[in-house]
Amino acid sequence: MNSYFVYLSGEQESVAKAEVSILTHLLKIDEPYQWDGRIGRICTENNPVPFILNRAALVKEAGIVLSETESHDEILRELSDDVLIENIGPDETFSVRTISENSNLSVSDRLEVESTLGARIKQVVGASVDLENPQIRLIVIFSEKNVRVCKSVASPLRPMLRNREPGQKPFFHPSMMNASLSRVMCNLVGLMPDEIVLDPFCGGGGILCEASHIGARTVGIDLNWLLLSGSKENLTSIGSDFSIIQGDVRFLPIQRCDCIVTDPPYGRASSTRGAYAIELVESLLERVDSILIRKKGSICICGSSEMSLQDIAKEIGLYIEQFHQIKVHSGLTRELLALSI
Repeated sequence: MNSYFVYLSGEQESVAKAEVSILTHLLKIDEPYQWDGRIGRICTENNPVPFILNRAALVKEAGIVLSETESHDEILRELSDDVLIENIGPDETFSVRTISENSNLSVSDRLEVESTLGARIKQVVGASVDLENPQIRLIVIFSEKNVRVCKSVASPLRPMLRNREPGQKPFFHPSMMNASLSRVMCNLVGLMPDEIVLDPFCGGGGILCEASHIGARTVGIDLNWLLLSGSKENLTSIGSDFSIIQGDVRFLPIQRCDCIVTDPPYGRASSTRGAYAIELVESLLERVDSILIRKKGSICICGSSEMSLQDIAKEIGLYIEQFHQIKVHSGLTRELLALSI
């Protein structure tokens, strides 16, 4: 059994932990994992790091734990030369840095650890230091209870998500959801390649684009033809398997899908062709049992706090798997729900 870690980005910590939880479940990791602030520890035989880093929007980096001690004074004694030689090649470059999570260790002590460990690696392995673009990244994580030396990999996904923000897409509309939250929502339903995902309020296709990058087959429905045309343009640029339909959520022209991920119009005053947004959401949730292939955790919906999505879901008889509040600014709080039938 190996020990691995994830380091969250710091945005929406409860949402980030939920995202990691779902992704580890997809890997069928049943062993319990522990959180210490933004640091999560996962014990498993199979390496979960590549999957998590390529899927999670809110994980900054992850890797394997090379050594673990209760005191920073024991770091160098517990970390063997064999482990260093096994993980760092003599022709590779490396960096050492420290992270303090719920630890009272001073900055000077952390810098001393970085310097001492770096000098030892150069002596034992013969590798060279590169602080800007190292091939091997070592981090020493200090927490209240222990110290871990880890081999870390930075998220390759997060820079991609920044390049996939609404303003970077072929078609842009201010109502489009950002790429990071779209990816999180897809992860909260455990979306997998080749599954069919429906967004019945797809607009310009922000959510569908992230689902497509995961490899899902996407179906988007909206009444606004201009936005639908933009959604088609965005999805075509990805080269994905998609269907775009001009339609009304109250009369869904689809019989089966694996999951639903959607961001309906906000506010009690929001309307679509005369129908209030809340009425449209109620109509959708009342019909999900008849169209969803899988039942557990198969719906993720985001809306304004004014919509009272929790109350709507409970009244219809849906089970709330996840509930998170995301403060956008002083006048707007979003509610993020993952639902089961």
